[in-house]
Amino acid sequence: MDQAWPTLAAAAYSDPAIFAAERREIFLKTWQLVGHACDLPNPGDYLVFDLLDQSAILIRGEDGAIRAFHNACRHRAFRLLEGEGCSPARVRCKYHGFSYALDGHLAGVPGERDFVGLDKAAMGLRAVELESWQGFLFIRFQPDAGPSVAQQLDPLSAHLARYRFPELRPFGREARDSVACNWKVAQENNIEGYHIPVGHPGLQRLFGERYGFAVLEHGVSRAGGPLPDSLEGLSWSEQHYLSLLPAECERAWGYVSLFPNVAFDLYPDQVDFFQIIPLAPDRTLLRSRGYALPDDRREMRAARYCNMRINRLVSREDRGLVEGVQRGLASLGYGEGLLHRREARVRQLQEGVRARLGSLV
Repeated sequence: MDQAWPTLAAAAYSDPAIFAAERREIFLKTWQLVGHACDLPNPGDYLVFDLLDQSAILIRGEDGAIRAFHNACRHRAFRLLEGEGCSPARVRCKYHGFSYALDGHLAGVPGERDFVGLDKAAMGLRAVELESWQGFLFIRFQPDAGPSVAQQLDPLSAHLARYRFPELRPFGREARDSVACNWKVAQENNIEGYHIPVGHPGLQRLFGERYGFAVLEHGVSRAGGPLPDSLEGLSWSEQHYLSLLPAECERAWGYVSLFPNVAFDLYPDQVDFFQIIPLAPDRTLLRSRGYALPDDRREMRAARYCNMRINRLVSREDRGLVEGVQRGLASLGYGEGLLHRREARVRQLQEGVRARLGSLV
């Protein structure tokens, strides 16, 4: 008989000590997705990525290379940049005016002659580990023995090649929303399809019994399925979406996730990433950004609009689900649960947490 799959205990979703350990043992040591190279087309273009108490700058240099640095001036630690934008030629600290070239070296110091012992060559911005994979930019705040992003996703390379990631261009602005739940509640909800028939009537109409999943090595998993051939019983948005998709598009929706908190949503008309950022034991930031291949056809623009309508409803449904779970985890009548075989991706996530935190969970 197969072994039962118990869930993490309820305390794992609220205990500040566990949350602190997750910061230290999971989030600072795993690859975090910041954006795509197409988000930084010109020298000086930058993205700022915040993860709990850490912050990084990704910036394109005058030589065309993209580099990652800790977002702190080496003089007195002032945060150098916020959000995204362009800082041509130099990054200048707004506190005392230290300035850094786009390759990170310290270029200018006000009153430099009065700085005893200043070694400008040793005072450049400190680098953050950066990996560019198929145009997507990942960083890791602390070194870890785990695999590279390329190694993690290599088993899916043939499948993902059809989406032509290096050719993608920005589609819309980054979306951010916060929800009242632990990050694991949000991630578990995002990676399992067992709740689709009850929690997402629209997705159930699109997938029916065709939704499948696979758990791979290195914390990677995939899911999704083909879209229906018939328009019968679908909503207005679903009918028009399927009718408008150009004939050459593969009629399927897919999802790929990486431990602990990154996912790619793969559609015929666009690609986006979805990232779950912990803020507090009971508060999480949902971050997403869309990309698409250049295509100005009217039907493609309309299909992308319908996609947005469908997934906006799914997001509203998910908010109610994850916040309901978080409230329920406080119940004296819960403690821990049991996973269904169709929740294998949740089990993979929870096993990854157990491997990192040991006896704490």
